[in-house]
Amino acid sequence: MFCSAPLPLIALALCTGMLRGQGGPPPPPQPLQPPAVPAANPSTPARVALGQTLFWDEQLSSTRSTACGTCHIPGAGSSDPRTLIGAAASTHPGADGVLGTPDDVAGSPGVPLSLADGAYIPAEDFGLEPQVTGRKAPPAINAAYMPTLFWDGRAGGAFNDPDSGELLIPNGGALENQALGPLLSTAEMGHLGRNLTDVALRVEQSEPLALSPALPAALAAWIGERSYAALFQEAFGSEGVTPARMGLAIAAYERTLFSDQTPWDAFAASGPGALTPLENQGRQVFVQAGCRVCHSGALFSDTQFHYIGVRPPPEDFGRFETTGVPGDRGSMKTPSLRNVQLRAPFMHGGQLATLAQVVDFYDRGGDFNAPNKAPQIQPLGLSPGEKNALVAFLGRPLTDPRVLAESGPFERPLLASEAGRLPSLFGAPSPGSAGLPPQAVAVEPPHQDNPNLTLALQRGLGGAPVWLGLDLAPGSGAPLHGAASWLAFSPAVQLLPLGALSGSGPGAGWLSAVADLSVIGPSLVGVNVYAQWFVIDPGASGGLAASAGVELSVF
Repeated sequence: MFCSAPLPLIALALCTGMLRGQGGPPPPPQPLQPPAVPAANPSTPARVALGQTLFWDEQLSSTRSTACGTCHIPGAGSSDPRTLIGAAASTHPGADGVLGTPDDVAGSPGVPLSLADGAYIPAEDFGLEPQVTGRKAPPAINAAYMPTLFWDGRAGGAFNDPDSGELLIPNGGALENQALGPLLSTAEMGHLGRNLTDVALRVEQSEPLALSPALPAALAAWIGERSYAALFQEAFGSEGVTPARMGLAIAAYERTLFSDQTPWDAFAASGPGALTPLENQGRQVFVQAGCRVCHSGALFSDTQFHYIGVRPPPEDFGRFETTGVPGDRGSMKTPSLRNVQLRAPFMHGGQLATLAQVVDFYDRGGDFNAPNKAPQIQPLGLSPGEKNALVAFLGRPLTDPRVLAESGPFERPLLASEAGRLPSLFGAPSPGSAGLPPQAVAVEPPHQDNPNLTLALQRGLGGAPVWLGLDLAPGSGAPLHGAASWLAFSPAVQLLPLGALSGSGPGAGWLSAVADLSVIGPSLVGVNVYAQWFVIDPGASGGLAASAGVELSVF
């Protein structure tokens, strides 16, 4: 949900100012207080429960494959555990549009570029596969303390009703604004032309958390057998599923996600015994090296924006895109350091794999310069022992064990994508012209009530005839006109002619097929359906190219 276009990433800004040895002894620790709650959006139990339901419901995305929470898993520090440096599924090519270059970004997988009817169309850099955000997902936990949200702060504090324009929250409504943004992002959760009325209608027509195989007991009891309409009525006291109420509910839930039970908080309450000697030494380094200048207070963030030299500003202008102020070029919001050890990789572009690499980055004074680079970012000259101590302080002392364990307020529903409920590929494709194998794309949940389940094919021979085969039994790769068949060709097999692939030439052909599973889905619950694409291709061995097999377990 915080993964938003221009696509999110986690820039750990240990703004190091102040010369080492200056600043005197560390000040007394400050306890973290609960975040402020706007009077116009009280955190009632029903409103919080509704917000939790919406936040973890994958049905809110156009493809029903991504929830707000998909990119904000508590055990990963409320960031995205799928974000891996160098992994194709989580790599954005960056400003140059070329993969494998230094400006690549480790982001979050989102959704394929799609139309309102569910059909996919090729996206630049990603084809028909899920797109990747251009920044790493910042944490949703402790986001309630931030006066503005997203890395560039474009979600401000005044929240207006998206339908009427009425000012609902004059100040302190950044969470409400931010909650609605990813729902419309065509890379994160939305389709082209989607609006918030579309999302509200999707919510109203969906069974709450129907895709999740496991809910926290308290949340399951609260939902019961009720519809979203009934849940909204309880939470707001009147009928109506509206965009404003969606934002209000999600924000009310997020305001309960604050991590105030770290060893640091115990240290603030009872003194040095809560930290090990190495961690306490790291605390001293944190203060003396000036890290606390930007990572200040109990939140360990000044909530401001700084350019610190991670990458050249033109690659991502950051705050400048919102303010237009030249001094904001490349500036990103200072993240909180609470639970930071769980959020690898680090920085707003996910460029650094470990906290040790982050400390090295600040120790050398950043990697790039610009006229507006924060003056605090200068070489520090830390010793290896000081670096080790600083890494130790950033780890256990700032980590709330409930976040890691996903317990207490951080308990959550299990996502369909985590439970193996999404389609999977098996077998090997059979190449066509120029030796290029057609690629099946299957990322949507085969739920019995899914009215537009999309299967797609790319990298076939453009303009060539294509068939989609469906069967109730898998094949073993037996030869079929030179291709390997991953369908058993049982009596239940169906071969559906779907015309010609769009595009022209080898590897440029693509097509998607949309099925209304709700028509026959209930009769298939518990049944595995197998699919495979076949392309009539004169350049293929035997004249037939084919995709890998696709297994869909209807639930």
